[in-house]
Amino acid sequence: MASNKKYVELLWAEKYDNYEKGEKIPIEKPNLPFQVVETINKPRIKGGYDTSITSFFPEEEYPENYPKDWKNLLIWGDNKLVMSSLIKQGWAGKINLIYIDPPFFTGADFTIRTRVEDERIEKEPSIIEEKAYRDTWSGGIASYLKYVYERLVLMRDLLSETGSIYVHLDWHVGHYVKVMMDEIFGAENFRNEIVWKRDAPGKGAKTISRQWPRVFDSMLFYTSRTGKKYKKYYLDEAKVTVDSIGNDIFGFGVITSSKERIDFDTQKPESLLKRIILASTNEGDIVADFFCGSGTTLAVAEKLGRRWIGSDLSKFAIQVTRKRLLDIHNSKDLLNEGGK
Repeated sequence: MASNKKYVELLWAEKYDNYEKGEKIPIEKPNLPFQVVETINKPRIKGGYDTSITSFFPEEEYPENYPKDWKNLLIWGDNKLVMSSLIKQGWAGKINLIYIDPPFFTGADFTIRTRVEDERIEKEPSIIEEKAYRDTWSGGIASYLKYVYERLVLMRDLLSETGSIYVHLDWHVGHYVKVMMDEIFGAENFRNEIVWKRDAPGKGAKTISRQWPRVFDSMLFYTSRTGKKYKKYYLDEAKVTVDSIGNDIFGFGVITSSKERIDFDTQKPESLLKRIILASTNEGDIVADFFCGSGTTLAVAEKLGRRWIGSDLSKFAIQVTRKRLLDIHNSKDLLNEGGK
């Protein structure tokens, strides 16, 4: 790498403590068996399984690349261990799309804020989450970058040759991660920085002294190789093409839509993930989210006939996602909006 004059690298404290600068950074890849707690074959309602619900891709309509015996995976655990185990178990090069919304570099802890019925609650971190918090934040930006770097390397190994990855970030650390992803995925495979305006005009744009209001996040979009062509995605029947500024999908929609709203602190609107999944995958492809949170990516993938793998370190997040997926037939039906 040192001989490549076009090569640019992001350095942080202790990055090369245990090996020579310029060597490939070794990522430990243990193979841990997944303990199956529950297998669900059909959408469920109160009282048991509902075999009459066929609006979400009945088996006879599965695409050819969607095996009839496929089981989607919702995994509780540290995503570094989850991904390394998936690689060891033969998943390398199998995933078509990865979307992640990792912790932003804000110094926040792993406390989850949500609502149960009419009560606003905070779920304190478990012992496992507390350790993850210390590992991620104790060394400041250096430990955070190490945390993200190791996971992005594993994601690269899981992506298929035509796969895509979207990393959702904000102003705190997005520019660091951009340089890091150039190193891991190759600068030539960078496609776009997609700006997502979280709030509608007049909402959330509070005046802050000494700076302009912060009302957007960004997503770094990379592919595994150059030359991949993407489907055009239109805003409406007038064939207005979507571009890299998303100013028509607002986060407040999650709050106002009673069917979609879960009141999970980091919940993203389904329409945002719908756009990403439709643009970057085909029916039957595998979509993964290793910071799945409230399960938006997995729910949209399910509705759009994609296979999916999700994981989260928070057991509470896994429980929220599980309930959301079991109740998916009661939620907003994206198939009526051009999803099929």
